[in-house]
Amino acid sequence: MMPAHNDYSNVLVSSANLDAPTLVSAVVSAIELALRGIHGEGARTMILMNVLPLGCAPSFLGFALTNPSLQKDKDSCIASYNAVVDLHNAELKKMVESLRTELSWTGLVLFDLNAIYLDAVRNPSKYAVTKPLAACCGAGANEYNINLAIPCGKSGTVNGTTVTAGRCSDPSQYISWDGLHPTESFAEYIASAMLKGEFTYPSFSLEEACKP
Repeated sequence: MMPAHNDYSNVLVSSANLDAPTLVSAVVSAIELALRGIHGEGARTMILMNVLPLGCAPSFLGFALTNPSLQKDKDSCIASYNAVVDLHNAELKKMVESLRTELSWTGLVLFDLNAIYLDAVRNPSKYAVTKPLAACCGAGANEYNINLAIPCGKSGTVNGTTVTAGRCSDPSQYISWDGLHPTESFAEYIASAMLKGEFTYPSFSLEEACKP
């Protein structure tokens, strides 16, 4: 289950005075309500993903090019965006811990998508990545390969010239496919980690759980 990314993606770029605690509380409460419903229907094994560091996603970094007030952190990511995500992920973990105790739901597991994404940004060679902050598919004449007006697969006009947002020659060198979603190669790293029980809380191997 991978909730909440759109809740934050849509708000971060449109709200100048974001009330992060109120937003996070509403989003986490909605996720909790959904989880309670799923548990009530009989689900006993559930892997829940947290939110990736949106401030490191090429789409948001592209937005920052025209918004110089957005400060970067030590990873060259947008600090304020990642601060909101960090708050969400902390509250999400608390909620998961609470539900695990209240419902004796030992099969409710949190996968730290944020951690594996940041690990790839900080240690790109570990994932065979050479451009951790750029999108593979894009039409941007900038370091992030992002033109927000021309999304992946679309065409548009730039300075009187028709430009198409096409794919890069080697997607495996990128974390991000289109500025937000992972490339197939990075998705494989995510899936492998999940199967092995890496970046999970508490430790949980899906590979072992699926054995007869």
